[in-house]
Amino acid sequence: ALRLANCLRVAAGKAGYGTKSLPPNTAMGVAVTAAEERQSPTWVATVAEVTVDPSTGIFKINRLTIAMDCGTIVNPLNVDAQIRASALWGSSQIMQEQLTLKNGAFVQSNFDTYQPIRLADIPQIDVHLVPSDHHPSGVGEPASTTVAPAVANAIFKATGVRVRQMPLRPEVLLEGIRNKQA
Repeated sequence: ALRLANCLRVAAGKAGYGTKSLPPNTAMGVAVTAAEERQSPTWVATVAEVTVDPSTGIFKINRLTIAMDCGTIVNPLNVDAQIRASALWGSSQIMQEQLTLKNGAFVQSNFDTYQPIRLADIPQIDVHLVPSDHHPSGVGEPASTTVAPAVANAIFKATGVRVRQMPLRPEVLLEGIRNKQA
């Protein structure tokens, strides 16, 4: 719990959570995860800064601030790269990625029908490695698990609408915004 709390303090502090002045329809959301029950425990906190266009439901992830305690860091550049890639995967999951089944087979068979995020959708990613003297642990996937809930929490703060599906389609968010206004 102390290691997770430390990651949360670092991510929130570096992102300016609760202190940074944000433009209209922009908010920050937070999510944390820990794998202390596993043999390679990793602690991570993510703050997502998101802007929502309330007239269309289109949202943009402006920035992800990620703090991770992964134990002793053997190769900092490799760890940083893996965390960034994991954050991109998480961003792609909430914004675009979707597989559908029809007659027991995937409809999307290649990247012309399976759409990951594009370069224009990539948020700024700030990675902060929390120093630790514990044994090294995994860094390839943990950040991906915090992106969607952090984005969903930011969207809720910006619009008052709770989203609970991935990918989050603008038309679904717009419907929620309209229902809240009604």
